[in-house]
Amino acid sequence: MTGAQRSVNVFLCHTSVDKPKVRALYCYLRKQGIKVWFDEVDLVVGQDWQVEIPKALIASNAIIICLTKNSVDKEGYIQNEIKFALDKALEMPEGHIFLIPVRIEECDVPYSLSRYQWVDLFDKAGYGRLMKALKFRAAALGRTAFLLQNNHLVEERLALEKDSQETEVHDTKPGIDQASHTNTWVAGMRSVGLPYVFGAVALAVVISAIGLWSFLREKSPPLGLTGTSTALVIPPTQLLSEIPLPSETPTEIIETVPTLLPAEILDSKAISMMLVPAGKFTMGRSSEQSLAMCQQIARINNNLICGSEGEYDERPVHEVYLSAFYIDKYEVTNAQYKLCVDAKVCDPPEGKGSTTRENYYGNSEFDDYPVISVNWTMARNYCEWRGAKLPTEARWEKAARGTDERTYPWGEGLYDCSKTNYANCKGDTTAVGSYETDKSPYGIYDLLGNVEEWMADWYSDAFYQSSPLSDPQGPPATHYRAIRGSDWSSLSFGIPSRWWDLPEYSAQYRGFRCARDPNP
Repeated sequence: MTGAQRSVNVFLCHTSVDKPKVRALYCYLRKQGIKVWFDEVDLVVGQDWQVEIPKALIASNAIIICLTKNSVDKEGYIQNEIKFALDKALEMPEGHIFLIPVRIEECDVPYSLSRYQWVDLFDKAGYGRLMKALKFRAAALGRTAFLLQNNHLVEERLALEKDSQETEVHDTKPGIDQASHTNTWVAGMRSVGLPYVFGAVALAVVISAIGLWSFLREKSPPLGLTGTSTALVIPPTQLLSEIPLPSETPTEIIETVPTLLPAEILDSKAISMMLVPAGKFTMGRSSEQSLAMCQQIARINNNLICGSEGEYDERPVHEVYLSAFYIDKYEVTNAQYKLCVDAKVCDPPEGKGSTTRENYYGNSEFDDYPVISVNWTMARNYCEWRGAKLPTEARWEKAARGTDERTYPWGEGLYDCSKTNYANCKGDTTAVGSYETDKSPYGIYDLLGNVEEWMADWYSDAFYQSSPLSDPQGPPATHYRAIRGSDWSSLSFGIPSRWWDLPEYSAQYRGFRCARDPNP
């Protein structure tokens, strides 16, 4: 592996009390198809954090210190982490961006960090500035730059425009305050991290720091630190032919619809639901399948970096039996959700606008568009009002891919903007059912594009290792609820891809649909 093939590795430093905000950052990264190490998800019970966390530190090429009032005011542990980061920064050649202070809320920058130019992520141009810094760091190392989707490019352009408009030059001397901003925190911001063992020079520093960490941990709560996982590389071109790609024409589904159960029904609220018959299907995706899918996309997107291991949370591939069920033919629309709000059962969405439309919910022009800005509880309450429930991950995946292990609802083949609403092709939501190609083998629409969807399950990246083989309901309670599908803003990595978010969070790119047993 040459240096030019590697990607820069990023380590996030934050206090434990700020972990919810870092979770949002992490979720955003995963949503973009980036593999990131996060202690809550990747630190296995029984592992020694004093060993695993320093490994991530050693592998870093850039350290982002997340600053809040909590981290600035907290004595002891976080200050020790900042000192460690500063010591490691001294190893870098002068002029190479290595230490990046990031304010995620209004707060003072510690004296020890005031000589470094910082970025405000609550500023609308902040994320673009951060990505600009990380790309600069990658270029300094002669490594691969980050994959920026269209929405990231817009943010980076805003940052460049803002930089050109600012006439004040920030003093780099200690004690000079940077201009503050009043923009609200952009929910779900994430950055990128990909691992690489940095070198043995930092090892001695880490070992000496561990003793101090042990003492401080007895005096203060542990600090949540995030780092990186497996390095992702595009394999040499000559190896592409060695990887079996799925067939362009999916095989026919063998299952037959029982005569006693109609293929399509209208529920008590006159909403169309489609039958998914009982039977077995293959759930998940192997490393080889994951790589083959990524390479198909990489052929038309030169910036995409593919890994060799595939997504950990999609493995192992396993066969699951599901009882028959019905699931909404379309994503729940604004008009359908409003009926529940008018009945005083559901709360209205947490925002009336969409990304490009100020008046979205409650506007008859968008009645047939998916409802957005609803959190997990709001989605669950709506489904219960209809005598239904949110689908499990297993139900959703079978409804989307049938029994032939297809990657997309239409089968296989390269993606393009004619197949579904994703990858910023439209820049916002579209009316449900607008894409005939985004229809599953069971006649269910928009399972890949338009909006991603809340699931009934809690999320665990290791659930497939112990999942029941009959009607799995998800793992025991965790911090997150599972999310499936892609949205209008994201590059799609296919049906098996899994996402998650905190259940209290809503987003303008997230909606839901309902499912129910044949005889509820």
